[in-house]
Amino acid sequence: MLPNTSQMSNIPEFVISAPTLFSRHSTNYQPNFFTESRQEFTEMEKNIVTLVINQIGHMALKGEIKPDTNLRFHIPYSELTTKRYDQVANASETLQLKRISYRNDKTQKFHFIVPFPSIKSEVVDGKKMIELTMFADVVPHFAQLGKRYTKYECDIMLSLNSVYAKRMFDIVSMYQCRGQYRFTYQVDLLMDILNCPEGYTFNDFKKNALWVAQRQLQEKAGISLDWIPTKKVGKNIVELEFSVKTTHQLAAEGVKNDRENVNKMSINEAVVTAWQLMKKYKLKSWQKDLIASEHHLLEIFFRVDSELANGLRQEVKNPTAYLVKSLGIDQLKAPQPKTKANSKQDLSVPSLFPPGPTVRTGTSQSINAIFDSLGL
Repeated sequence: MLPNTSQMSNIPEFVISAPTLFSRHSTNYQPNFFTESRQEFTEMEKNIVTLVINQIGHMALKGEIKPDTNLRFHIPYSELTTKRYDQVANASETLQLKRISYRNDKTQKFHFIVPFPSIKSEVVDGKKMIELTMFADVVPHFAQLGKRYTKYECDIMLSLNSVYAKRMFDIVSMYQCRGQYRFTYQVDLLMDILNCPEGYTFNDFKKNALWVAQRQLQEKAGISLDWIPTKKVGKNIVELEFSVKTTHQLAAEGVKNDRENVNKMSINEAVVTAWQLMKKYKLKSWQKDLIASEHHLLEIFFRVDSELANGLRQEVKNPTAYLVKSLGIDQLKAPQPKTKANSKQDLSVPSLFPPGPTVRTGTSQSINAIFDSLGL
């Protein structure tokens, strides 16, 4: 049995505590058992818990947690807010009463835990802090990482402003750590894990939880989250299959699709498309002619352009310079002007490649977008 809040006066002396000087790590580590628990936290409360996990996870990795030992953590107010300090006080007051729950009706097992029996304000080295106490028998639920655990970026979790988005980020991160990008949940189980209000219909769940999480994970975590119903009872959806793709995976798929489209083109179609795509770059006329006239350069151009257009090379600051270097023509100079004799002779020889068609410029277009505009 966990001590209740009436036992606060009997808290033993602490053998170990987190360092007084708070140092936020970029990555959080937490047990999967905690990830799939039902958590009653509000958004601010979840942020406080996230920062506790930020500290305790790294302590666990370093083997700094001793058995049967209570822990104390100091979290600076400035990590949680820059203005509304009353929000931290309010969240601390309610967090002290909140619990995490593990319940399995099939096995008839349950465990209800109040993680922080004591939360108070402190001033450490001139900085306002909240001091959180965690009893020894609660520590393993936050610190036993085992072979499988959930890993995620702390800054992303703190940037999410919906508790549903935060909890779905927990769950998605757990499966990503396993290398799984598809997973299935019973609707009632997932609603319980996300602490949805009683009486929520599936439409309520979809509108207020799933859609909100989907939008925020896309905007702030670069994660595409989709789902499809996989089981119904009558008209009621009782099971969902989720699919997760990162921005990098979506970009790689876009490059693959572009490559398949290019492989279907005739040489004339390829050249026309290349001329359109080259409008995005600050290439010299002779560089465009060279790319269009050399088959291997054309292939490299399509690959590099697709990677840039689909966001696979986001670190590139100067696309034109990167493209020219990738093509291996960055050290070449413009060809010398031809003599009058050669010019007269050239006039009688038709060009093998059509001149670049006039297109609107501005935003980057992928090959798929070019195809759509051409109706191909």
